Amino acid sequence: MHLEKKCVVTGGAGFIGSHLTDRLLAEGHTVTVLDNLSNGRLLNLKAAYDSLRLTFVQVDAADHEAIKRVFEGVDWVFHLAALADIVPSIQRPLEYYRSNVDGTASVLEAARLAGVKRFVYTASGSCYGIPDQFPTPESADIRPEYPYALTKYLGEQTALHWGKVYRMPVVSLRLGNVYGPRSRTSGTYGAVFGVF
Repeated sequence: MHLEKKCVVTGGAGFIGSHLTDRLLAEGHTVTVLDNLSNGRLLNLKAAYDSLRLTFVQVDAADHEAIKRVFEGVDWVFHLAALADIVPSIQRPLEYYRSNVDGTASVLEAARLAGVKRFVYTASGSCYGIPDQFPTPESADIRPEYPYALTKYLGEQTALHWGKVYRMPVVSLRLGNVYGPRSRTSGTYGAVFGVF
């Protein structure tokens, strides 16, 4: 039997987040998307926007006071909100730290206070740097080479730490070079697969 869950998807107007939002809605769940639209686009939610089970909140995940009320009664949290791309992270490391580390802690704490039943963090395979082995095993050395990779890895460690200390059910997924419909075709790094 399928039971409806109340979900939060941070970064839900982004490429991956919008597809996840579509899937959750298709499976009968209610979804609140939190996105500051720094990377995401409302157009990505076009197919889902008329759903009565979708709520969109334009907010920065790092603004804990602004987001915590949204988590009341939530069952599942999918944390995808992050600044992406290598070169901008080198140019603006503090922005990346605030978004990818502080933002993650803010969302984790909101989820903890709400007593969520599942927290999924989207980490990055960039934490391995230039790996010695392909395909790269999860046990490979962690060698982030730029601020984006470091901040995503710190976010992952923060999520796993919250899981351990507060007994939150946390899962971390290390994604790498995700592509498909709605992927970006502009930008320094993330565009390569989209263009191909």
